[in-house]
Formats: sequence, C-alpha cells, structure tokens
Amino acid sequence: MQIRSIILYSKSGEKRVLDFRLGELNIVTGTSQTGKSALLDIVDFCLGRDEATLPISPIFNTVAWYAVILQLPDTRVLAARPAPRPGAKSVTNAMFEVGNDLGIPELPDLRVNTDSTQLRQQLGRRLGIGDTRSEPAPGSLLSPLSANLGHAVLLCLQNQDEVASKRALFHRQNERGIPESLKATIPYFLGAVPEDQAALQQQLTQAKRALRRAENDLRAAQEANQGIEARLESLLGEARVHGLLTDDSVDTSDRTAVITALQQAASFRPTPDNADEEQRRQELLLTEQSSALRRQLRSLAEERQLLNDLETQAAGYTGAVARGMSRLSALNLVPDGFPGEHSCPLCGNEPDPTVADMHTTLADLRGQLDSVQTVQPRREQALREIEQTATRLREQLRGIEGALSIIAEQRNQQAGLLEQAESQAYTRGRISAYLGQIDTASDSGHLQRLESDVAVARRLVEGLEEQLDTETIDDRLTHGLSYLSGQMTGHARTLRLEHGDRLVRLDLKKLTVVADTLEGITELLRIGSGKNHVGYHVAAHLALHQYFVANTRPVPRFLMLDQPTQPYYPSDMAKQRGRLEDIALDEDRVTVTRLFELMHQVVRELSPNFQMIVSDHADLPHH
Repeated sequence: MQIRSIILYSKSGEKRVLDFRLGELNIVTGTSQTGKSALLDIVDFCLGRDEATLPISPIFNTVAWYAVILQLPDTRVLAARPAPRPGAKSVTNAMFEVGNDLGIPELPDLRVNTDSTQLRQQLGRRLGIGDTRSEPAPGSLLSPLSANLGHAVLLCLQNQDEVASKRALFHRQNERGIPESLKATIPYFLGAVPEDQAALQQQLTQAKRALRRAENDLRAAQEANQGIEARLESLLGEARVHGLLTDDSVDTSDRTAVITALQQAASFRPTPDNADEEQRRQELLLTEQSSALRRQLRSLAEERQLLNDLETQAAGYTGAVARGMSRLSALNLVPDGFPGEHSCPLCGNEPDPTVADMHTTLADLRGQLDSVQTVQPRREQALREIEQTATRLREQLRGIEGALSIIAEQRNQQAGLLEQAESQAYTRGRISAYLGQIDTASDSGHLQRLESDVAVARRLVEGLEEQLDTETIDDRLTHGLSYLSGQMTGHARTLRLEHGDRLVRLDLKKLTVVADTLEGITELLRIGSGKNHVGYHVAAHLALHQYFVANTRPVPRFLMLDQPTQPYYPSDMAKQRGRLEDIALDEDRVTVTRLFELMHQVVRELSPNFQMIVSDHADLPHH
C-alpha cells in the first residue's frame, strides 16, 4: 500500500492535491509555515487515528475534508475524514471507497459511510493483516491486543520531533500504551508469530487460565477439607451447651452423622411463649390498681389531718370556754336582786354588766361547751373509720406490690431466657455458615471431580504448548532481528555514524537502537549528536522496510520522514553569519548527500514495492 495523493478540500469547494510517485523517493520542499510537517499528520489522521493533531492555523482552518488515495496491488482506496470541529479533540467519522479507476472526488461527493475503526479494519484486511491477537505478559493488567493497521502505521511515520530523538525510535512511542503495543505487535509484523500460531497462543493463554482456576479450586477444597472433623466436633459441643441438641449419642467419628446432627441444630426453633403477653397485661392492671390505692390513701391522710386539726381547734376552744366559765362561776356568791346594778358594788364606778347578764353569758358558754363535747365522739368515730379504711387499703397495696415483685422476678427470668435464645440464634448461624462452606468440600466425590478437571486442563495446556513450539517462534524472531542487525550495521557504516563500525541492532525490549562496542552495549540514548540520532533512525526504519518487503509482511509500503536534515540547519545558518569555516558547511553537505543517497539506494532496491516521502527545508545544500 503506497500513497498516490493527499487532498485537502476547502469549505468553499476548492481542493488542493499533492501527488506522489509510486516506488520512488519523493521530496517535498518549501519554506517554513507552508504545511510540510502537516502532511504526516494528515496521513496519520486519514488512516484512522481519532485524535486530532492537525495544525490550527489560517490555512488549515479553511479545510473541510482531508483525504488520501492509496494504491494497493489490485485496486485503489479513498480514505477521507471530515475536519475536526473547532475545539474537538477527536473525530471518528470517515469515508471509505474502493475502485480500480478511482479518481479524486469533488467535495459534494464526500460523505460519511463508516467510522475510524471500520476504516482501519477494512484497510488492514486488504493489506493482509489477519485477525491476530497478542497476549500481554503474565501478571500484566493489560488487555489482549489485536494487531491492526494502526500498529503497522507506527512503523511508517517519523515526524520532526521523532526522527532526531535519542529517547524514542518509533512514531508516538512516548505516548501512553504505545510502547506496549509496539512490543506486542512487532514480532507479528516480523513474521515470528504467524496468524495460526497467534490463535493457538490465545487458546494456550485461556487454557492456562482455566488450569490455574482448576488448581485454585482444588487447593481451596483440599484446605477446607483439612481439620473438618475437629471443627464439626467443636460446633457439636456448642450446640449441646446452648440446648440445640439433647441427643448425646451422636457418633463423632462419623462425619455424615455429625453433619446431620448439626443440620438439625441449625434448624432448631424455640417454642413461642404466649404467657408473656398475659403477664404484661396483668402487670399493667396491677400497676393501675396500685396507683388507685395510693391515691385513696393520700385522700384518707388528708381527711385525718383535717379531723386532727379540728380536734386541736376544739381543744383550744374548750379550754378558753372553761376558763370563762371558771371566772363566771363566782356569780353564785352574789344574791339575786343585788342593789347597785348600775354601779360597781366595790368602787362605785361606771356600772359593769349586771349579774343577770353574766348569768346569761355563763349559760351560753355552758351550752357551747356542751355542743363541742357532743361533737367530740363523732369526730373520734370518723378518725377510727379513716384509720380502719387506711389499714385495709395498705393491706391491699402490699398484696399488689407483692404481685408486682413476683412479675419482676419472672421478667428477670425471661431476660435470661431471651439471652439464651440469642445465644442459640448466634450458634445456629455459625453452624449454618460452616456447613455451607464444607457442603461440597466434605464430598469426596467433589474432590475427585476437581482432581479430574485439573488433569484435563493440564493435558490441554501441554498439547497446545507442543503445537506452538515456542523455540520455533524464538528462532524466527532471532532470525528477523539478525537480518535487521545486518542491514542496520551496513547503513550505519555507509552514513559513517558513531559506533557504526561495530555491530548495530534493534533492542525490541527497550525499543531502541544499541551498538555492541568494546566498552559494552551502548544505547542510542548515550550516543551523542543529533546527526547520529537521525542517522540511526533512518538506518533502523530502512532496515525494517527492507525486511517487510523481502518477506511480504502486512505493513504499508511507504516511509514518511519529516525534516530529517534538521540537525544540519545550525551549521548552514551559522556559516551565513560568518562564524564557521567553509569546511564545516562542506562536511554537512557531504553528510546530507550521503543520507539521501542511502534513501535513494534502498528505494531503488525495493522499487516498485516501496515508496519514501521526505519533507524538508527548501534552502538546504542537497537541494
């Protein structure tokens, strides 16, 4: 799959078409800010990338659609995407069309007929990418990964920030999840893991998971089966202590008998007691009677106090009347008709009451005293009746309080029974929970079934491992990496890179280039100068595509590089300012020429099955 054209459609209906030659080295030049670097992002976007990385500028703000026309061995494909809306971070809409004589459509002919996922799947199938799946490393939290066109495109693009990087060798390698995807899919694209073996590897992974589950189930059942007798006997003793079992004849050596007895204990239900409600009703009635008696006693006490107060008042009154009568009793010494009724018989002063008046007063006092003395027996009788009534009420109150005391004692006994019922319920719960755990573990037949499941799963894993033959896969991967190492070493020597006279190879685990030097393994990160970084990037990707073409691997047949000569800009600019000698500029010219000669040589070697597209600065010496 190569790129025939890149098309930009403006919102006004105009289109800008950039055509490329198939099977050749295409160099796109231009001054800064003319959109050269955006070509790589446009291709990445049109081939199904959802994230919008296209420039935001006056030029690209007028674009309505982006499209590429791809050339496949037997047909052409149009892959088009509508421009992201302002502020949108991703787009999933797409257009996919296939035709042998497919031309460049007009803007009104563009329409959304698929999404980015389907676009990649359709292109991937036409490219030859099968439904392969790569499993993550054991213990990894990553999901199984299916190789698709998106993974293949990572091996075909190098933007200006990547082609001269010493930390990242592949496109988007610094993004989250991309390194894992590269490590999982590069062996497939190198042919070390064919599609049929990838399917077997998926089955093997599932079989290993099933084996681990079967082994864990068997181990858990065996652990649960250990010490069951002691635990069952302990629960049996608890059931007896709490009154859940009365049968002491259970044979503790017979597990089945013990389990049956514990099941009976777990199903034990205490007999409901209906006397509690009657007891509460009786207690309420007695409490009400006790309150009524106490109110009557308080009323009698008030009446008794009132009578006692009257007695005290009557005694005082009687004493006063008696004293008055005692004084008036001297009138008996004065004869009737005594003269001097109008003056004092002794001093002759103002006349005092007459003797007749005083006799009248004395008679009145005697009458009052008789009245008081007449009431006294009735008051005493009332007091006796009150005391008798109070005594009777106290007896009744003592009887009621005695009954309430008995009820309180019964309530305490019932509280003890309630505590016992709670203990029984707790024990029943523990027995039920444990019996649920050992229900299957105690079954010897279940253990045998688990052992059989483990044996079957183990045989399946062993059979799949024999079919996969991991040594063959390792040999194929080693062969592919060895081929790449030979090509990369040759390219490094052609470009005269630092450590290029040593063995250069691709480190798949670290996704970088390493050189085996006398001092040890030297990674790209520790090799100095941007010129060496660009050289090793070009050498590695050219070697990869040489392998892909030679082995007919399902990878697009193009490689896009954005500004690979950027490390040479400073010397050219510095020379223009007169700060470097002519020899520095000449060396850069020679190195750049050597770099493009290598690209041209590889493309010519692989033509017509490989295409390179390089966007670069217009005023560089090689142009």
